[in-house]
Amino acid sequence: MSNRKRLLLVVFAAVFLLSSISPLISPVRLTVRNNTYSPVYIKLEGKRAYYYLSVYPGVETYTVKPTLYKATFWGCGTKKVIRKLHIRQQIRMIFPPCNAPKRSTEKKILRVLFSK
Repeated sequence: MSNRKRLLLVVFAAVFLLSSISPLISPVRLTVRNNTYSPVYIKLEGKRAYYYLSVYPGVETYTVKPTLYKATFWGCGTKKVIRKLHIRQQIRMIFPPCNAPKRSTEKKILRVLFSK
């Protein structure tokens, strides 16, 4: 194999590797829709990232680092939900009205319910 072909092969491999890693490096969009009557608070704790967000009723958009988070959500008075949240790409969250039923009509959206 000639030096030119080797160089071309190395360049293609590098481009492929960097394109597969780039979603893990660049920040991603987190869209939160709060349909409750009061603010919702979100704490995201990751290895190298930490966010504390106050989301008032309506839609808010944030930029976060893609990683595995311990997510804590507070809303509807004193209700609290804790879960693991692996953010790898753009994600949308919905907080339905307080005490909403557990059915979901929207796909690919994380629903966080504050139930009784």
